[in-house]
Amino acid sequence: MKTEAAISTGIELQHVSKVYSIESQMVPALRDVSLSIPLGSILAIIGKSGAGKSTLLHIVGALDRASSGVVQFNGLDLSRMEDQIASNFRNSTVGFIFQMNNLLQEFSAVENVMMPGLIAGFSPAVTRQRAKEMLDSVGLSHRAEHRPGELSGGEQQRVAIARALFMSPPLLLADEPTGNLDNKTSRDIQELLLTLCKERNMTMLLVTHDLDLASRLPHRIVMDDGQVVDRGIF
Repeated sequence: MKTEAAISTGIELQHVSKVYSIESQMVPALRDVSLSIPLGSILAIIGKSGAGKSTLLHIVGALDRASSGVVQFNGLDLSRMEDQIASNFRNSTVGFIFQMNNLLQEFSAVENVMMPGLIAGFSPAVTRQRAKEMLDSVGLSHRAEHRPGELSGGEQQRVAIARALFMSPPLLLADEPTGNLDNKTSRDIQELLLTLCKERNMTMLLVTHDLDLASRLPHRIVMDDGQVVDRGIF
C-alpha cells in the first residue's frame, strides 16, 4: 500500500479514464489507468497510434481533464483545478515539447523563448536575458535574432526545448519531439534532451514510436487501446 509520502513525491494516476464525445458517440481514449511515476524518472511511452499516449500526456500536463479518476503531481490534485490555476501550473511547472514545435513565426528565436516569462509577469529585460541564457544552453546563442523560418528543423526544435525549459520546470512532457527530423538531427536532439533532464534532475515523459530511442531511456511502458499493457522495466 502506498503511503501519503509516496503519493506526494511524483506523478500518481488512480483509475483514470478519458472519454471524448465525437459526433454524438462516446469514444474512450483512456481506460482505468493507474500509474505511479517517481520524480526524476525518464519514461518512454510506446504504442500504436490511437493507443492513448498523447491523451495521457495531456492529462498529466493539465492540458486536458480526466473524465474520471485522480491525477496528482506532488500531491496536487490536477483533476480538480480551476482553469486559471491549471494555466498557472502549466506555465510554471510543466515544459511541453511537441512534434510540431509551435513556434510563433513572426517572432525571433529569443522572443519565442521569452513567452513563458512574459506570461508569468517577469520584466522584459530579465526575461530577454534569461531567454538568451536558455538559447546558449541548447547551443543557439548565435541564432537568437533569427526567426523560425530562417532556422533548420533541428534548430527550431532546440528553440522549442529552450522555451520549454525557461521556467526550470520539474516536469517535461515530450510528444514525438523528433518525429519530423532526419536521423542525425533526431539523435542530436535526443541526446540534448537526455543530457538536460539529467543535469536538471527533471522528470520526463516522452511519447515515441522510435523503439531505438525508447530502448535508451531508463523506463518504458507500452499502451494499447487506452490501457497500460506492459510496464517494461518501470
